[in-house]
Amino acid sequence: MKNLVGKINKIPLIAAFLLYQVLISARIFIEMGATKPSIFVMQLFWFDCVLMFFVIGFKYILKLKNSDIPVLFMGGFLTYIPMIYSFLMDHKWHLNFINPTSFRQVAFDMLTLLAVHEYNWPMFPELVLLILSSFALGFLLSGKLFKSLLAALFSTYSSFLCLGFSWFAVNPKHPSFIHFTSPLPDHVTYGIFYISFFLILSLIAFFREIRSLI
Repeated sequence: MKNLVGKINKIPLIAAFLLYQVLISARIFIEMGATKPSIFVMQLFWFDCVLMFFVIGFKYILKLKNSDIPVLFMGGFLTYIPMIYSFLMDHKWHLNFINPTSFRQVAFDMLTLLAVHEYNWPMFPELVLLILSSFALGFLLSGKLFKSLLAALFSTYSSFLCLGFSWFAVNPKHPSFIHFTSPLPDHVTYGIFYISFFLILSLIAFFREIRSLI
């Protein structure tokens, strides 16, 4: 296993990121078919934001170098698990953002990893594997047991909290915590938000490298 991770980490960081884009693009296409470009961009950068939470967790908690993290981009394969699980359970695909109605409900959904959620329960095996695989990977790369667990929990739960719930919405008919208006179409607005959020997370993840470059 360690040899396999070592071989994957020999892939240049930019090449690993591009591979992740291919995996996610295929995942979006399988789920949604030939969709509007604005919807595709929104979905792609949503997944990119999730990835950056794991890069931040591994770099700042485990103190890993850029050469240690290309293997994280293989997490794109995990995004297929809910689709496979839905198919095996003969369940109609119906994932969506969770409407946060109370602190208790948000805490319950996060603690149960959506195992009993009304429509997002196919996410449960993916979330469990995200925690377990990121913990095992962190320990394999760093040898630090407690910090590996902390990095796995931080990465999974911070991305889940920030990106799994409908904290804001443009469409007034969509259940959400906050509604606001936009002169742009809904998915264009969401796309701009996720692109901006991805850039902020990337600046945090690679702050040291950007500072050194400057």
